[in-house]
Amino acid sequence: MTLENLKQNLEREKEIIKEIIVLHNQINNVQEKEKTVIIKTLDSLENMMRILNNSVPALAENISPVKKLGEESSVKGLVKMKYEDKYVTVNEKDRKKFIDELSLTSFAIKKIKKDLGKEVVFSDFKKPSMYAKISNKFFSRISNKLISQGNFKELNTSLRKANLPFLLNTYVSMIFFTTLLAAVFSVILFIVLLFYRIEINFPFFFAEELTLSRLATNVVICLVIPAAMFLFVYIYPILERQGINKKINRELPFAVIHMAAIARSGIEPSQIFKVIALSKEYPYTRQEIKKVINQVNIYGYDLVNSLKNSAKSSPSNNVAELFNGLATTISEGGNLPDFLDKRAETLLFDYRLEREKATKMAETFMDLYISIVIAAPMILMVLLVVMSVSKISIGLTLTGITIIIVSIVALINIVFLAFLHIKQTGY
Repeated sequence: MTLENLKQNLEREKEIIKEIIVLHNQINNVQEKEKTVIIKTLDSLENMMRILNNSVPALAENISPVKKLGEESSVKGLVKMKYEDKYVTVNEKDRKKFIDELSLTSFAIKKIKKDLGKEVVFSDFKKPSMYAKISNKFFSRISNKLISQGNFKELNTSLRKANLPFLLNTYVSMIFFTTLLAAVFSVILFIVLLFYRIEINFPFFFAEELTLSRLATNVVICLVIPAAMFLFVYIYPILERQGINKKINRELPFAVIHMAAIARSGIEPSQIFKVIALSKEYPYTRQEIKKVINQVNIYGYDLVNSLKNSAKSSPSNNVAELFNGLATTISEGGNLPDFLDKRAETLLFDYRLEREKATKMAETFMDLYISIVIAAPMILMVLLVVMSVSKISIGLTLTGITIIIVSIVALINIVFLAFLHIKQTGY
């Protein structure tokens, strides 16, 4: 250890003293809830000062203008640490305590202190799309009339839970407009199919005598297309909600752990949501936190009602349960850090179960793949060889059989890849 280590400790102590003076000057100008945060910060800073002072005697004793030959550059019992591009030297036994205090002041309190005076509002307002404008122009009256009669209630719930940026009447107009476009396409296709038949070989269309069966087939095809488009656009919010739900459930356990760590500092509950919302580590959970913050800052609701309202529009049941539990805990004066800790344990347990299910499913797919794609073609080839040796004719040449087997194996591989891509959890 050198004189430089002692200088580094003293410089850090000067910075801590400045922080203490600033916080002492602010403590009388803040609300009662924020005073708790400042007091805890002051206690943490004072503990850091004591830890740094404990290492000063040992550092001072080992300072010498002349370094003896073979002298160690370190002192037993002391350890050098780096944080925020700075170095400090502390006693080895105080190292863990210093890290804990540092975590509270540097990681949590500084971030929170930065956000305390900051009014966070997330209002992602966007101009309506041209497609939505055109849809409203043609079908807004019909949509408003149907909605006023009490229709599309489930669709409205799905829209809110899918976080889609459309009002119910606009989305209903888009459904009708999309169906209209599909119907126009179907009419054109119907007229074409009356005179032409689709062929894979060139030319694609060639004339054929119109029969009753072909006419019936064309009518069915042209009716199915607009009906299928109507159904797809109608259920799209449900599909979107399910996808967001899976992504939120992957992030939520770690977001709740983060919230529990912040709550232990004694911060006011609404500030916890601001810290998480400003973080970019949880992009999908962050969208649900935005709803709570906007309920407070834009609509003027208190935190408890904001949590309950946001729970109703959340695509994830886990988030809804978390928000309702937080609302109950806050309104009844419960221990918020303990609630978040227990909730985090439950979510982590569910997370591990999902991981285990995904692993078991992958193992099952592997067994099926080996059986179908590897073993089955080999057995089939052996049977074909035996049949050819026995001169049993199956009406195919060896080249034709090979092409069929290779095509089947390729098709099965494509199906397996598509199925695995759909079923992958992304954990």
